Amino acid sequence: MLHTLPAGRGRAAFSLVELLVVIAIIGALVALLLPAVQSAREASRRTTCSNNLRQVALGLLAYESSQGRLPAATLVATGSDDTTCSGCWRPWEEAKAMTPPSAAPHKFGGTSWILEILPHIDHATVANQWNRLTNVYGNAAVAQTDIAGFYCPSRRSGVRSADDRSMLLDPSWVGGGIDYAGCYGRLDGFEDDATTEHHRFAHRGSNPQVLGGPFRANTGVTLAAIRDGQTNQILLAEAQRLPATTAATESAKSQDGWAVGGAATLFTTVSARINDGHFESAGSEHSGGATIALADGSVRFLSDSINSAVYPLLGSMADGQIASIEQANQ
Repeated sequence: MLHTLPAGRGRAAFSLVELLVVIAIIGALVALLLPAVQSAREASRRTTCSNNLRQVALGLLAYESSQGRLPAATLVATGSDDTTCSGCWRPWEEAKAMTPPSAAPHKFGGTSWILEILPHIDHATVANQWNRLTNVYGNAAVAQTDIAGFYCPSRRSGVRSADDRSMLLDPSWVGGGIDYAGCYGRLDGFEDDATTEHHRFAHRGSNPQVLGGPFRANTGVTLAAIRDGQTNQILLAEAQRLPATTAATESAKSQDGWAVGGAATLFTTVSARINDGHFESAGSEHSGGATIALADGSVRFLSDSINSAVYPLLGSMADGQIASIEQANQ
């Protein structure tokens, strides 16, 4: 005989205790899954960053193949000799000057090596808009062009707050940042200047031809000149972007902007480590290290716990002290 529930009665509802238990279980599962989701997102961002850096490296190699040498680190007028920085170039000042340099304005103006490789990374349109009869400031509209592949997604997708803008040539600019830079060598290549109009740079230190990296002012370097081997030479790296609020000191504040030569688009390996809170060093927002590109076009991840004796050697291209990325990461 079938028994039916009395009319008007259905399945009993959850008790309050049961509901709280279910909520607790869901909360525990979310807590367990969240780190895995965040880790997966960061892995994806790191892969994107690696791809960005690889494209810039391949653009440099394509430029070298077509021109016979890498682009100059910056095109800048001859530096002056003074008591504080003998023979220094001043790309930031030259790029920002309201009146471009009078000497050969079609060649100088504080521009960076990145401007030269734009046609080789599918941005010929931007390069063709550049007026080479003036400096960076005279090309402000073009210099503020945001290029997605110039930003590491772990850090940003474009110029963000006033802190970011404070590192640009003009704090009113709203675009044109870059998170990658070229290797200037195992040199103290920049002069710290608390005014932040700073970082006049030169081949400082002993024997810059030996300690220098693949980028030089006003002249390009051939790949054949990398005598320590392309697989042992850092070509590019993620750059630290430190506004005054996060830099170790005011004079350690970064510059930013793909169009500007000097500290905005160069780094050195004179420090024994990366992520050291100084504009002159490589660094990233990735956990545990930063991405670099070697002169053979390959991309690797450099650990924060890098061998401090080996890392500087990867920046100089002709010192005869052969070091490898494997040694550096030990």
